[in-house]
Amino acid sequence: MDIAKAFTFIIEDKNWLTKIGISVGIVLLSMLLLGIPLLLLVGYQLAVTRNVMNGEKEPLPEWDNFGQYFMDGLYITLARLVYTSPFLILVCIGVLVTVVPAVGVNAGNESVSNVLAGTAVVVWLLLACVGLLFGLALFFIAPAISLQYVRTSQFNACLRFGEVIGIARDNIGDISIAALVLIMANFVLQGIIGALAATGCGLILAIPMAWVVFPWLSFSGGHMYGQIAAKINGKGMAF
Repeated sequence: MDIAKAFTFIIEDKNWLTKIGISVGIVLLSMLLLGIPLLLLVGYQLAVTRNVMNGEKEPLPEWDNFGQYFMDGLYITLARLVYTSPFLILVCIGVLVTVVPAVGVNAGNESVSNVLAGTAVVVWLLLACVGLLFGLALFFIAPAISLQYVRTSQFNACLRFGEVIGIARDNIGDISIAALVLIMANFVLQGIIGALAATGCGLILAIPMAWVVFPWLSFSGGHMYGQIAAKINGKGMAF
């Protein structure tokens, strides 16, 4: 995997300032609209992945298809919700078990309430363990969902659980590298921004940098996922 290219390809695009500027505007707009505009960035990241997979010389797409980007982002978000739904159901059960003891106290049946309260503690401990395992699984499955969608352009394909899990399993090394690189890059960039913000003059640079970090890392991640998709399809990467 060409990690360096995933971070430098953006500035190699002749219109990169405009494209990043639009992306930053979407991030700021999402603060006012409950994060909904972020679906555009999710869809745009998928477009980056698709372009890299197809070997496009300039993988950073134009901001000329907002409707498609929004729908792609929506489809991926819905698919990920489907995969997280089993854990969400377990959380609802945990909430129910927590609420029942309070009802027992109000009903005057304190002994039953104490038993239910103890059960609630056990249930939440089990949920914590399951949640840890579930979160670890989603760490690999979430990128696999994107890879499946980019390769097929079909929402239904994302729900072919065996194929998606197979992609995650077969590419666990590359997915881990991409995720860890993004985490480390974010950590370093946030440290730089924090250091700049601590100084008067540096604050002028820290604010725009803070706005740019999210879309930049998102597109870098899209590039790395595109390399993985090309590898799955058996295509050589030519940059």
